[in-house]
Amino acid sequence: PVEKAAVQVEGLTKKFGNTTAVNNITFQVNKGEFFVIVGPSGCGKTTTLRCISGLEKPDAGKIYINGVNVVDLPPHRRGLSMVFQNFAIFPHKTVGENIAFGLRMKGYKRDQIKSEVVEIARILGIEDILNRRPDELSVGQLQRVALARSLVIKPDILLFDEPLGNLHYRLQQKVMMELKELHRKLGLTFIYVTHSQEQAMTLATKIMVMNLGVIEQIGPPTEIYENPASVFVAKFIGEINMLRGDVVGVKGEYAKVKTDIGEFEGTLRGRELKGKHIAYAVRPEKMFIGEEAKECSNHVEAEFIGELHRGSDILYLVQLKDGSEFKVVKKGGEAPNLRIQPGERILIGWHSEDALLLDKPSVISGIDIDRIILGE
Repeated sequence: PVEKAAVQVEGLTKKFGNTTAVNNITFQVNKGEFFVIVGPSGCGKTTTLRCISGLEKPDAGKIYINGVNVVDLPPHRRGLSMVFQNFAIFPHKTVGENIAFGLRMKGYKRDQIKSEVVEIARILGIEDILNRRPDELSVGQLQRVALARSLVIKPDILLFDEPLGNLHYRLQQKVMMELKELHRKLGLTFIYVTHSQEQAMTLATKIMVMNLGVIEQIGPPTEIYENPASVFVAKFIGEINMLRGDVVGVKGEYAKVKTDIGEFEGTLRGRELKGKHIAYAVRPEKMFIGEEAKECSNHVEAEFIGELHRGSDILYLVQLKDGSEFKVVKKGGEAPNLRIQPGERILIGWHSEDALLLDKPSVISGIDIDRIILGE
């Protein structure tokens, strides 16, 4: 086992009947990481977490926690704690009793339990509700009680299964910020499962993207966003504009790509792509619209559909001649004054360095690249 790994998973496989939920995956979570496992429903993320926690027994593979293979150990002997989406709080106990439960099970003395409960309640800002019952609390308060109960036993590793699923959007934002701060303050290892790419990008120091029981990519959020390993990852994490293309020429570090709406340029980033059928992709915030687009190395005329003001930024929607829609996103202060009506023509553009040339549909073999690009 690796010294700095909090959790090391080797060849993990879990089947339910004829369905393989997790298919021979290997990865490690380093101590102190905020490690987020993300993917669409049915990708195996929750099953992976349940195998780590001990709630599911794998069909094959090893799971090391702090260097010890725990596959045959029950959950309570693995040195970790789990926060569930439904909080799993005892309704008949007060908040203080709920938080104290794990310490009582471990045989702590009454004075010690009291001081530990008060301390964790103070960190989470719930010391004033310790005598209240769960049915008197808001969802946000329940979330904190569930966290306090998991943290009070001082686990090395904290596991989260879709913990923000029941919260409305505004509260999700607030709790995300609190979790991030809590992680920084406590220095524990967090392993967090979600289907939300926004939560993954906001919270993680490292992201693992899963798809149909396998790992598509592992890396820091910026790396996953800026250098996706496959078309699947590029489409799953963040918004992206994508065309089918063929690399028809290579000159130095630049490639010429023929698409349904014209020829464009992109950078190879050290890969051999000549003659390959690829996805040609650009993130919306890397795009330009109107006069600015003329300065770009790639530009094309499109039909203006409309704009959407989204608080801090503006989303422009255009339609290309092949019928596909592209998004252009500009920060509020940088937004051009377009003075244009829907249905009119406008130029959009982007720099070659910002185009992603992706030749791998997915780590799963046999997936057709065009089907993923077109979102079928």
